[in-house]
Amino acid sequence: MSNKYGIPEEVEKEVRARDKFCVYCHISMKAYPDAMGSSGATIEHLNNDGPFDKKWNLAICCRGCNSSRGNMDLLDWFEMAYCIEKNINEKTVAKRVKQYIRLEKLS
Repeated sequence: MSNKYGIPEEVEKEVRARDKFCVYCHISMKAYPDAMGSSGATIEHLNNDGPFDKKWNLAICCRGCNSSRGNMDLLDWFEMAYCIEKNINEKTVAKRVKQYIRLEKLS
């Protein structure tokens, strides 16, 4: 059974097992989002245009980072006050995000 994004259960499990910390601000993630607060683990689509069910486009980030980014382009989001205040940028994000950025720049 897939979730509301159509991500196959096995792919979601792999992504959650891989990303134990927010890929942006590096706070520790819980197995599943908590009902309240900003530290719950959320599914992040690195490319908001999709595909929405592929492991290479998925990461786990905290509710605060996911909410702040919304549908904004990743590199544009790095220029926002939220990222500047938390020192989130191309150099500080998780390896998974750096790989995605590098591939995007090549295409």
